Amino acid sequence: MERRVKYKMKAGLKIVGAFLFMGFLASCSSYKVLNIDVLHPGELNIGNKNAQILFIDRKLVHESDSLSAYQLFASLRLRRDEVVNHFYNGVRDGLRNGVQPILLVKGLGLNTGYIPDGYTPAPISPEGIAALEKISGQTYVLSVEYCKFGLDGASRLMLDTNLFVRLYDPDGVVVDSATTHKLDDVDETLFEGNNYDIICNFFYNNGVKYAERLVPTWKPEQRRIYTNNRLLNLGYYHFENENDEEAQRIWNAALNLKPKVAARAAVNLAWFYEKDGNFSSAKALLEAALKTLQANNINDNLSVYITDYIKRLEKRIQDETKIMEQL
Repeated sequence: MERRVKYKMKAGLKIVGAFLFMGFLASCSSYKVLNIDVLHPGELNIGNKNAQILFIDRKLVHESDSLSAYQLFASLRLRRDEVVNHFYNGVRDGLRNGVQPILLVKGLGLNTGYIPDGYTPAPISPEGIAALEKISGQTYVLSVEYCKFGLDGASRLMLDTNLFVRLYDPDGVVVDSATTHKLDDVDETLFEGNNYDIICNFFYNNGVKYAERLVPTWKPEQRRIYTNNRLLNLGYYHFENENDEEAQRIWNAALNLKPKVAARAAVNLAWFYEKDGNFSSAKALLEAALKTLQANNINDNLSVYITDYIKRLEKRIQDETKIMEQL
């Protein structure tokens, strides 16, 4: 089993001498950072594996975008249909990568229509959705309601609220709506240029993000393994060499040491419980460690981390029911 680990060292350094004579007092707290895969539920519950989605583009164009589309094609050879296609590809791949894959089918054949600038079209009628479902055999409809280009004075596409989509349930009721938006993990400066690849990736990534609203998705989170004690470090040696049983035995023994060492051992053991899906046991172990720290008036970064870890486990416990409904 491969474990991705990166080393992190905290050090405090204080000068206690003067002139040519200096001494240093250093306090050192070290730990390893491991990735653990966490299953996040979809924000919406569209049912189990029988759910299928028809993707359509209503091809509604704001009047001012007629000129913008021409400018965009002239500068980048980028057409409106390509923008929508990249979003579709992102949704498709995101649904495929979910724990419970959902079939996404692309509908074709709609004609272009024009709407006034700033106008948001009314939803498709339930009768219209029923007709689409009858033709396609799909149970949900994901519709691109409009796509606006929003060029600035230099004819650069401003990447923010360009696409507006609605999700219709089998009864034709709108159960969700969303717009493409800037993603937190993307450099802000990327949205002020006119790079073809940046634009395509923007819409693709937004498609992937939207798919995560519909299906449970694995995402990595970081956890600590403490090593700043001989016994803790010995346990990590066995852990790193995939001798988990011995590592757990050693860290369990460390629970009987002084409070801070015991609390760090509890954090290490909680990783095993969480990895095995035993969130309640991990939470109970950390709560006991936090209680011991508080009883000894210890309130430091370790306490903060344990408190945050407990909250993450509480969320995983709450999410379990929702995830089961989506599988």
